Amino acid sequence: MSKSTQLDPPDDDQKLILAVYSFYSNEAEHTYLQYTAACALIYFLTNREEGKLFNYELNELLVYDYKDSRRYIWEAKKFMKDINDLRDHKYLIRARSRSKTYRDVNAHQCSTEGHKFLKKLQNESLEFKHKVEKARDLLSCCKGHLYEVVLEKDGPELVCRENAKECIRLERIEGFLKDLCFDEGTAAGKDQDCVNQLYEPYFI
Repeated sequence: MSKSTQLDPPDDDQKLILAVYSFYSNEAEHTYLQYTAACALIYFLTNREEGKLFNYELNELLVYDYKDSRRYIWEAKKFMKDINDLRDHKYLIRARSRSKTYRDVNAHQCSTEGHKFLKKLQNESLEFKHKVEKARDLLSCCKGHLYEVVLEKDGPELVCRENAKECIRLERIEGFLKDLCFDEGTAAGKDQDCVNQLYEPYFI
């Protein structure tokens, strides 16, 4: 990106994405959030019935690494653009590592500038502050501990390590993973189970 390129200010989705990343990552603490886990968190918050925090499409999929295999996961096209825009603003920092199958695994962290930006936004807007608090509440257990995203074979789950005696798991994030007709274990000949009948896939 050239220095002369003017960036649009972050929109409401981008601001709240950054807030979610700030819960789980920090440049100063050298912590990152894996991209698959971030997709699962945003899908979870988008799919809530009691007032969605995001307005992303729920019927867009991406072929991506999930537990060292290629799977269809949820990723709205706008969400991918929003992540790139936040990186252009220097609010998110990307890191890449290699999986066991030698594919790139992406992760991001909220930068120091990103944390400053969020603090400024919350000081200026009570509405945004309430949105951030609601997102944090939905991603926390009954004792207020932030859930960890665990990528289980059948789909991601939200887990509380701090409060294991009372509620180890909130729930599996249903609908995040989609099976393909040609996947092993998928019933043959059942078109209603075919992802291409219901969703719009795309690739990176």
